[in-house]
Amino acid sequence: MTAAFRRAALLVLAVLLPVLLASGAARAAEVIDSYRSEIDIAADGAITVTEIITVNAEGQEIRRGIFRDFPLYMVDANGRRQKVGFEILSVARDGGDEDWHTETISGGIRIYMGSAETLLDPGRHTYELTYRTDRQIRHFEDHDEFYWNVTGNGWLFPINRASAVVSLPDGVRAQETTFFTGPEGSTDRNARATGSRSAPAFETTRPLRPQEGLTIAISMPKGSIAPPSADQERAWFLRDNINLFIGGGGLLLVTFYYVWFWRRVGRDPEGGVVVPRWDAPEGLSPALVNYVHNKGFSGAGWEALSASFIDLAVKGYMTLDDLERRIVVRRTEKPLSEKLPSGQAALMRELPDPGDELVIDKGNGERVQNVGSTFRTAIEKEHRGRYYKGNIGYSIGGIALSLLMGFALIAFGDFDPDSIAFLVAPMVFGVVWGGVALNAGRRLLRKRGVAARIGAVLVFALVGFIGLSLAATLFAGIIGSIENHQWPVLAAFGGLTLINAVFFFLMGAPTPLGAKLMAGIEGLKTYLTLAERDRLNMAGAPKMSPQHFETLLPYAVALGVEQPWSETFETWLASAAAGAAAAAYQPAWYHGSSFGDFGTSIGGFSSSMASTIASTIPEPKSSSSSGFSSSGGFSGGGGGGGGGGGW
Repeated sequence: MTAAFRRAALLVLAVLLPVLLASGAARAAEVIDSYRSEIDIAADGAITVTEIITVNAEGQEIRRGIFRDFPLYMVDANGRRQKVGFEILSVARDGGDEDWHTETISGGIRIYMGSAETLLDPGRHTYELTYRTDRQIRHFEDHDEFYWNVTGNGWLFPINRASAVVSLPDGVRAQETTFFTGPEGSTDRNARATGSRSAPAFETTRPLRPQEGLTIAISMPKGSIAPPSADQERAWFLRDNINLFIGGGGLLLVTFYYVWFWRRVGRDPEGGVVVPRWDAPEGLSPALVNYVHNKGFSGAGWEALSASFIDLAVKGYMTLDDLERRIVVRRTEKPLSEKLPSGQAALMRELPDPGDELVIDKGNGERVQNVGSTFRTAIEKEHRGRYYKGNIGYSIGGIALSLLMGFALIAFGDFDPDSIAFLVAPMVFGVVWGGVALNAGRRLLRKRGVAARIGAVLVFALVGFIGLSLAATLFAGIIGSIENHQWPVLAAFGGLTLINAVFFFLMGAPTPLGAKLMAGIEGLKTYLTLAERDRLNMAGAPKMSPQHFETLLPYAVALGVEQPWSETFETWLASAAAGAAAAAYQPAWYHGSSFGDFGTSIGGFSSSMASTIASTIPEPKSSSSSGFSSSGGFSGGGGGGGGGGGW
């Protein structure tokens, strides 16, 4: 072989090799070679479609078969979103029946053609999907219209040829036809119209790239397609608004349930007129004052525990060392000479001998937690249900009814599984807004009747929630995060959560004894926060003194008003009326890191003691429009549509 011949052979090979490789790659590409849609329109508006899709499978994306996504919504002649019917009639491949299954996707349905247990042989395969749908005809004032997205704009593969032929009802002739190609929103017309006026046909004039499609529109004389009957309109109206009916009905039912039972068991009994007083009603301990006033312990019980430690210190049984980063509670040598309230008795048992200490800091958090648990248990064991009934059974019934309504909404409503994550935000908001509504209602109508307060809470909660929900839905619609028909679902779940959150607190009610004591406690709280001149104008009120201040200080702590009470005492100490008592006052039960002004010092200490105790608790361990309208049509408009891919 001569050198010249070898050079010529290499040159030929260099030229042909890329061509051969490109040819092989083209043959190996997964494409839709042909996409033909045969559409039959019945006189009553039912649409039967057979899609004949020929693909080239190479085991890359198309391994077991293909899938077809179909939207279950379209926009009617009035611009309203409506749900369409959809029924699969048959699925075939290469002339034989083919396995298929479906799953729900956001705004539609996905049809898988093929079997998960069978792999396709490489090469060409032809699928035939036949289905029936309704509500695809749009009825305008001067014409009826079939506006149809033949292929959908969501295919993952290129489509070499796409075509459609439409069979109109007997005697109906098309007035006008048009078509669009390209990605969604495109007005390109890379297609041509063929066929006849009774059977218009369309075919593309260039291949469609992935995410491109063919859309057609056919105008027919007014009355060509029978409009829906009144019964059918009602059925469709129910279908379009099923979320609103189930969600709104469920919300009303749960609200009625709660209001009904609240009127029976949750209304507060009359507690009498609140008048200022300078002692605890019925001799209640500071911890019990906190327990009754808050209908259970506030601040996880640490405020009541702080008040009890201070009360025991004032009585001489303990001392309190207010150090820079810790608090030391120390038992004194004073023998127990009186019967103490149950909570205080439990604390004395924790420090039984003189000199015993309880150090409140991070390193001793577990013991502090155990002491607090023992303290709360002792009080609740003796007094639970005596002053306040939570009526928890009625709340559980409301929660169960709410869960049933939520299940009905998901099971029977028009709910997209992909939207389930969006339920979290309105539910969290319902809880938070419920708390805000409670506080606002109580503050705005503090001096009015109970029914007025409850009405204010509910109106504030519902109006505020609906307003903010609509704003949030509008925002979400703008950014395209959720489908518009999903807002009743979100509002219903959020509203149910809000109603439960509000009535979880409203359902509980004090007993007659509790209501009486609450009025007395409110009177004590009023006294502790009065200005000095108002306090002095009270008939029979004791004069300020160190003993009077210390006696009521634990109650001020229990009620969260220790600052104004301490400031009142400090003002008295600075006055001439205090005289020698001010200079001689040095409480033996309290030692602060900087004594200075006692009112400021003890007020700051008592207000922070509960938070200091709480901070010592160890963290829990973690576990794992028309197509012929002035605005024009476009590719992707009308009914039908969707897309598909391989699996």
